Amino acid sequence: MENLQEHKLKKIRELKQEEYGSFSDNMNSIGKMWSALLGLKNPIPGWLVSLMYVAAKMIRTQKKFKEDTYLDASNYLLQAQIMQQPTQEKWIDGYKRWKKKKLNKTNIYSYDS
Repeated sequence: MENLQEHKLKKIRELKQEEYGSFSDNMNSIGKMWSALLGLKNPIPGWLVSLMYVAAKMIRTQKKFKEDTYLDASNYLLQAQIMQQPTQEKWIDGYKRWKKKKLNKTNIYSYDS
């Protein structure tokens, strides 16, 4: 069951989605734009863009307290997690398959004859 804070954050995400469109699409587009501006070969992933926004929100909190800043930072952090988790899980699964295949290739010969 979601608590009041989770409900508030969810409502904000729904309103922002309606106003601006897909969060992940926007973060990925911003990452591509920033990468082009910085002359990077690969685009900055959307989840990392979202974490950069969290950092910006944290810096704002040093000046004064504003609840909206904390709510935004919480949502950016949650969205970063949602975006990064499948990528990390795919990478880990791929690594495990690669390592298993590599181990099978290196253990072709049996020394117990």
